[in-house]
Amino acid sequence: MKKKLTAVMLLVALVLSIGLLTACNKDDNKGNGNDVTLTFAAPEGTPALAIARLITDNKSISGKNVNYKIVNPSNIAKEMQAGLSDLVIMPVNAGATLINEGADYKLVSVAGDGSLYLVGKSETATTLTIDIKGKRIACIGQQGVPGLVFRYILKENNINIVDSPEKVPENSVYVQYAGDGLQAKTAVENKSVDYAVVGEPAATTFKTKGFNAQMDLQAEYKKVSGKETYPQAGIFVTSSLASDAAFMDALFTALKASKEWVKNNPQSVNDFMKANAYESAAFPAPSIAKCNVNAEKLTAEKKAEVLAFLKNLAPGVNWDTVNLF
Repeated sequence: MKKKLTAVMLLVALVLSIGLLTACNKDDNKGNGNDVTLTFAAPEGTPALAIARLITDNKSISGKNVNYKIVNPSNIAKEMQAGLSDLVIMPVNAGATLINEGADYKLVSVAGDGSLYLVGKSETATTLTIDIKGKRIACIGQQGVPGLVFRYILKENNINIVDSPEKVPENSVYVQYAGDGLQAKTAVENKSVDYAVVGEPAATTFKTKGFNAQMDLQAEYKKVSGKETYPQAGIFVTSSLASDAAFMDALFTALKASKEWVKNNPQSVNDFMKANAYESAAFPAPSIAKCNVNAEKLTAEKKAEVLAFLKNLAPGVNWDTVNLF
């Protein structure tokens, strides 16, 4: 009987010790973050450039595993709206609107400042002026920053927008919205429009396709607003992650290293992005500087710039009451 009791006691002790060891292992994983996997989503094109080297160099940040995914620009909003990703790069106004509607995220950085151009074809290379009245234009990002900025520039230059491409009045332009740069390019090539509003790196890429006429929309924006540039894409992170100081410090250290590599290796960016980010966009070397990657921690000045931009170009919301940052 004594032997049976001893055997039972040993078995119980063994079970308890295994359970305790398993619990300790789980607690250790929670402590070092190894059991935490985050998702960082960015749309194809310039926004993805902000996290170029993170994809290969930072599979873990501050002890947390990070999966990176590059998605079609038309799908990026749901990454934040449905909470599919913990970190999301998307148009500043779109992300801010989702926060206003209840998305539990914070804007922690401007991934990229203005990089929009009006492009087209001409018999001789030319710099286009704002005198585009009577023209038909394809524009990317109807509800995003491209659409906001282009409409603002037109309004401030007393240029109306009409709904029909037929017989556009001289004081107006016809604007049709395109899902992406390729659609806008096709519209110019099939002559359904005269020009297209696209971002970098598309603007530079299209030059090799005969798009030799161009207008710098950053310069036009400065003329009417007095501001050097505008916040085009933002980095939004979940509120809980934004309050993790150690993680955010490590994130910005990684973003800075990536930005420096992109800046110093323009000839290598295209091949790197295609090999590691599965990017369909081309990144010709001359476009890299014009992509205006920012990806720095928001300063008080930059926060004020973002708020001023939203108030000016996206009215209808009391942005002072929205807890963006």
